[in-house]
Amino acid sequence: PLLLLLPLLPLLPLLALLLGLACRGVEAAVTCKYKKYTGKAFTTPVNWIRAEDQASAQKMCDEKEECIGYHLYPIVNRWYLFRHGTELVAEPGVTEDFLAWKKRMLTCEDPDKKGDGEEDEDEGEEEEE
Repeated sequence: PLLLLLPLLPLLPLLALLLGLACRGVEAAVTCKYKKYTGKAFTTPVNWIRAEDQASAQKMCDEKEECIGYHLYPIVNRWYLFRHGTELVAEPGVTEDFLAWKKRMLTCEDPDKKGDGEEDEDEGEEEEE
């Protein structure tokens, strides 16, 4: 029975490569919580990153550590991401229809690193005792 598998041996490296590529899409993504603001918008002279919908805006912001939040620009129906240092303001006559989400940095979790962080915390507690 094993002799029947011998012709397949040259294909094993290709199979390993394909399995490795398939597993890349399985990685868990960073997720964060946001505070929603109505009638406020981030202000900056140049937009940083544009997204087509809220789900993609939030996913991109979750993954970028330098992202502070995103807002919906209702006139053009586009979502824009903003960096740290960008102000969230309410401007009468301008931002009434805007919706903004500000990232709550302390809530961001990376499932791949979650176990490592818990072990470090336990070690730190032991040192304090």
